[in-house]
Amino acid sequence: MVDYILVVDDRSSIRRLLVEVLTYAGYESKQVGSGDECLNYARSDNKPALILLDNNMPGICGLDVLQLLKKDGAAKSIPVIMVSGENIEEQAKKQGAQSVLMKPFDIYDLIDRVQTVIK
Repeated sequence: MVDYILVVDDRSSIRRLLVEVLTYAGYESKQVGSGDECLNYARSDNKPALILLDNNMPGICGLDVLQLLKKDGAAKSIPVIMVSGENIEEQAKKQGAQSVLMKPFDIYDLIDRVQTVIK
């Protein structure tokens, strides 16, 4: 199984941008558009090495997904970088996020954060 980064955002344009940046940096990635899909991947046999998780999504928001991930025995060890246009850093870190990246983000900052988490 190949390690991959799961990109979770309800906006396809953001997902494509994140996947393009990750590919440029040499990472494999998969993308989904909802929190429920994220949870399915995180609980699967082929878990992601890292999750880039948007906060503002319809249905279940990213902070709620993060909380569910960190309570799930099968998924709690997967590192999460939250990606948000809102200031959620304190709350996200309390819930177990490795880092919070504010939109709009610098692609080199994104790459640095990913490299820090995936050593």
